[in-house]
Amino acid sequence: MVGFAKRPGARHPLWVALLLAGSAAPGCLHAQDAAPSAGAPSSKDSATPLGAITVTATKHATAIDKTPIAITAVPAEVLADSGALGINDMAKMVPGVSVQDAGAGQTRVSIRGIYAAGEPTTGIYYDETPIAGSVGTTNDAGGHQPDLDLFDLDRVEVLRGPQGTLYGAGSMGGAIRLITNKPELDRVDGSVEAGYAVTKGGGPSWLAHAMFNLPLVRDRLALRVVADKQDTGGYIDNVVLGRNHVGESRRDGGRVMLRYQPTGGLTVDASFSDHLTRAEPNFWTPYPERWALAPLHPADLPSRYGSEISTLVPYRDRTRISNLTVNWDLGWATLTAVSSYFDRESHYSQDSTPLFQYAKYLLDTLGLGQVYDAGQYIPSYLYYPGQTTNWSNELRLTSGGGDALDWTAGLYEEQRRSRLFSENLHADPATGGPLSPPAMFFRRHIYDDLRQKAAYGEATWHVTPRLDVTGGLRYYRYAKDITGYTDLNFDFPLIGGGTIPPTTVGAGQNGWLKKLNVSYDVAPHVMVYAQAADGMRPGGANQLINLPVDLTTYKADWLWNYELGLKSNWLDRKLYLTADVYQIDWHDMQVSAITLDGTSQFITNAGAARMRGFEWEMLYRPVPGLDLTANFNYIDAVLTRDQISNSYEAQGVLGRTGDRVPYTPRYTAALAADYRWPIGAGLGGMLRLDANYVGTSYSTFRPTDPSRTRMGNYTMVDGRVGLEDADGRWSASLYVKNLFDKLAFVSTGLQTYYAPFGEAYTVAPRTIGIDAKYNF
Repeated sequence: MVGFAKRPGARHPLWVALLLAGSAAPGCLHAQDAAPSAGAPSSKDSATPLGAITVTATKHATAIDKTPIAITAVPAEVLADSGALGINDMAKMVPGVSVQDAGAGQTRVSIRGIYAAGEPTTGIYYDETPIAGSVGTTNDAGGHQPDLDLFDLDRVEVLRGPQGTLYGAGSMGGAIRLITNKPELDRVDGSVEAGYAVTKGGGPSWLAHAMFNLPLVRDRLALRVVADKQDTGGYIDNVVLGRNHVGESRRDGGRVMLRYQPTGGLTVDASFSDHLTRAEPNFWTPYPERWALAPLHPADLPSRYGSEISTLVPYRDRTRISNLTVNWDLGWATLTAVSSYFDRESHYSQDSTPLFQYAKYLLDTLGLGQVYDAGQYIPSYLYYPGQTTNWSNELRLTSGGGDALDWTAGLYEEQRRSRLFSENLHADPATGGPLSPPAMFFRRHIYDDLRQKAAYGEATWHVTPRLDVTGGLRYYRYAKDITGYTDLNFDFPLIGGGTIPPTTVGAGQNGWLKKLNVSYDVAPHVMVYAQAADGMRPGGANQLINLPVDLTTYKADWLWNYELGLKSNWLDRKLYLTADVYQIDWHDMQVSAITLDGTSQFITNAGAARMRGFEWEMLYRPVPGLDLTANFNYIDAVLTRDQISNSYEAQGVLGRTGDRVPYTPRYTAALAADYRWPIGAGLGGMLRLDANYVGTSYSTFRPTDPSRTRMGNYTMVDGRVGLEDADGRWSASLYVKNLFDKLAFVSTGLQTYYAPFGEAYTVAPRTIGIDAKYNF
């Protein structure tokens, strides 16, 4: 196992787990029933009922404290106050949510320890549009989610636990819904925001956001335009190529929305968003002692934030989302029709130099260096241009609300198509860039088509004014076809060679997803609930050179979640508390394995796991203007059956009973204090402090795995102080992230193609910035 040197304060801080006992999620809950407009100041009125924010996770509008599921809602003002720019920033506000950040466009979100390669385990929705990850050469769509901006959102809803009946496959761990502000029909308004920041040892960062809302026909038709641009400076130094401040990213784009309301009962929303991300990988190398074959001697390597990759590996991603949503209030029910088209073009690269360094070492050791010169491919890189499109359609009918029964029924279909090339090219040893003209020695084509259809229904029976019973069913059917071939292939002894003709492999399945929920109001402001629900995600097929036939396809994996929860308001609704305990039984787990030669990753079904956890959230408003929020999460996620590959061609034992599930810390916690007070002369002050603790987790199952790395066990502190107009027209803030400049590892590994010593993604060093906002 690879560990990191013990540092002062690196031990498990029990005081944090206790003090932080439960943060940032319900901290989000200080919004009012009605969603605030973008130009309105956030309210700290003590009369506002805590926990009364309205959510639509169940496809009905309900107060969050009356919604009998584990759900957290983060409203716009909390996102702004905490400086959250993406899902990574928002995750600390929700218990049980983990983010494996491997750089731009390569984020994996897991909830309650449901972490695995393959299709996503967490469903992500941009309004009504499901967000599709890029499949890649390893069929790992869940680990290649696009970056989504949080500007001009109304709120983010995070549903923990399987949401299969309403949200379908891919939500076996939970679902995240990003809900945008919609065009307002009755007023002209807008906002602009700008910011600048400097990271210790890195380049500067800045951002600019703007929103403009314009009624075109009063009370009938309105337009809303959003533009955003964000440049983030790098803090990594490439010691091979002599480049500083590597790892910068640039992201810009916008969103256009139209709302048409010809009658009071009919609303038509049309939207189009387009975002372009250009970035460099922001990983560095913390393991100089691990690889004797390195191009540099370990003594010559930097101890922190130094990268040893030999080639330039830029990333470029353009994501476009088109959506049309029609809501028609029929009185007795609401008919909703949704059609979305997701189009993502991505171009990313990986340094393949270490693979050939390793091959050269093996061949020289075996006395074959004269027969085959692997050094001719040093340096080189893999280039992956590809496109993913996803067309989804949904038709549902939701009851208008009755005394005895609420229900939802719908039909859903989805067609995802992915096209990907894998090209190996020689690189210029001096610059690390491509040669001119390009010199390619390998190319592979992959076509991945996934088709899903479903019919679903959910109903809540109000047995008594206090007792509700909810049942849900979803019938699903999916089919997946993958075709791959090589039209340019070199004869390489380590992974085989020769041109491979087009080969198609198919996988498919159908079945039922189920849910049962019972809730009871034991007092006017205290509700308890119990729930049992299952979830699944599609299987598929691997497309690797020379992979054994018995490892080509893999099945869908599935789980059952059993849960008890409590939601309550106390002290005349000044204190909001929610808690739940759960057990998840996960079967036929899809896991990532590596061939014995260490050159290729693939997905296989192996073993089973059990997750037992406890989640707790709190929001307390002791005096007007002051909100104290907390959350705490404990999870014991372990294998309950050995994970053993079914082929001698792969590393045999992937995990043993009792091994911990990767990237799942046992303890996470957060604490936030947000205070606003009047200064006079129409001005007010604002102060916010955030602290979040992340416990230890590991990159693989086996404690004896030589590639295993350790992450977490850190406490991160952010702060913000500002001045704002009492009418909410403008504000200016000074903020700091990573106040104590902690070295915090969020994702690590020793993957062949990245760097000879492995790669590590860390929280950025201390960053100090300013921002200003103006609403009109």
